Amino acid sequence: MQNNRENISLQRAKKGILTVVLLGIVTVGVIIALTFNKRTLLALSKINLTFLGLAALAVLLSWIFSGLPFYLLTRVTRKPISFAASLRVYLGGSFFGYITPFGSGLIPTQIYLLTGDGLTPGEATAVTSSRATISSWLFVALGLMIFIIFRSSLSNSVKLSLLGIAAAAAIWSLITLFFIKQPVRAKASVSRILHGRLLTRGLGEERLGKARDRIHHEIDHLSLNLKDLFSLKNAPSIIAVFLSEVVAWFGLFSVLPLVLFGFGVSGNLGQLIFRIFLLFAVAPVSPTPGGSGVVEAALTGLLQGLVPGEIIGLIVLVWRFLTYYLTLLAGAAIVLRFISKSSLSKNQAPEQPNR
Repeated sequence: MQNNRENISLQRAKKGILTVVLLGIVTVGVIIALTFNKRTLLALSKINLTFLGLAALAVLLSWIFSGLPFYLLTRVTRKPISFAASLRVYLGGSFFGYITPFGSGLIPTQIYLLTGDGLTPGEATAVTSSRATISSWLFVALGLMIFIIFRSSLSNSVKLSLLGIAAAAAIWSLITLFFIKQPVRAKASVSRILHGRLLTRGLGEERLGKARDRIHHEIDHLSLNLKDLFSLKNAPSIIAVFLSEVVAWFGLFSVLPLVLFGFGVSGNLGQLIFRIFLLFAVAPVSPTPGGSGVVEAALTGLLQGLVPGEIIGLIVLVWRFLTYYLTLLAGAAIVLRFISKSSLSKNQAPEQPNR
């Protein structure tokens, strides 16, 4: 049964990778074909590799400081993991987040990897949800700053998008607060869902009862862990996590300006940051895995008026490779290593004697 589940997971991963690669190749290919001319080749011959190297280092910086919150938060739970393990959790989670619609595979994979490092499901859920909550706070703060600075030039649709991002972060924070403050009501809500007519008919009372007891147990642990994580004594750690997220986002936001400098383009930095924010806001709500196709097309539109048309395709290709495919490759290497180690451990496990 376990082997079947692993095969199904691998098949889904392969399907997700194939989807994102095909969508990305087709979209970027079309963009390059539409923007390519003689000046494109001239720009390519004059590219400054130093700035592209700095852009790659900015991506590495974002990896390091995106993994650091897991290291800090697991120390608070008194089940610390190594910094290398924290990077594995971030990159491995990002891999499945990048190949699933709406990034739905991100948090479950992070929880799974953290439990493999010795945390209970409740502790792992508390760590991942805390990091996601803090990151959403930062993103909303940045969105509000952009809203205040550029509100006169924003269209109604963009204003609604920014408000939608703020609302999503507020809902996530309220859910986290609900589990911290009202574990009894959270368990009651779960019980009502599990005792629905369709679930009762499909799974049976006994199986649902076991599931309910297990979920209630994890809610209790989740509530305790979240209370502990966000307690006053752990304020320095929470602040450190917030600052880590600031540096991680700074690294990601730096990639596009550095790529533009590499192609000899220096535009309005304020407008560029605003448009990068819109781009990162679009990716999570895209129905395609990792926003493939959608993000490339969106970046093409956002660069109009800031960048010469003949190099837009090249910039989209380089930026997308650095900020998406590089992380996807690193995450894939970690996931494959994890799967191979798991398979090796099973093959080396001693057989149980027949009785």
